[in-house]
Amino acid sequence: RPELTDKQRAVLLLKQMQAKLDAAENKTREPVAVIGMSCRFPGEDTDTSGADSFWNMLNAGKDAVTRVPAGRWDADAYYDPDPEAPGKMSTRYGGFLEQVDRFDPQFFGIIPREAAAMDPQQRILLEVIWEAFEDASLPPTQLAATPTGVFVGISNNDYLQIGCRYGTVEQLNPYTGTGCSD
Repeated sequence: RPELTDKQRAVLLLKQMQAKLDAAENKTREPVAVIGMSCRFPGEDTDTSGADSFWNMLNAGKDAVTRVPAGRWDADAYYDPDPEAPGKMSTRYGGFLEQVDRFDPQFFGIIPREAAAMDPQQRILLEVIWEAFEDASLPPTQLAATPTGVFVGISNNDYLQIGCRYGTVEQLNPYTGTGCSD
């Protein structure tokens, strides 16, 4: 195009190159499909769990905050109304998951001793991932070497810190570190 200036030709060429680049990128992009999911929330029904149960609880206007369950820890021993009191908590309430003690280690090929050293979050994570595969009607055994991903949000090492602070040396074993890694 002889009627264009050098600057105009450069802009036109850049636009053409950008269009080609966009077309090439769009060819390599594949859509992502969420085909299964699972989750755990405080206050879920004991008969159901996951997103449906959580949604039902929200629709009903239920509050998932309850007193600390007696089997978790002695809330009264750690309670102090003063939020600045060291080593104490200023509430006896929280959001707690039910049935956190019902993990089946053999189902996941984990020996009981390793399971006992695992952070409960890791145990629940394994269960939730399996449930997501079930929700998607995908047999996990058929997913090897496929472009399948599991994406998780989780973080902290409270369980390890509690074990180190209040446990004994005899309770440490080869699974202590791996069972509490995030």
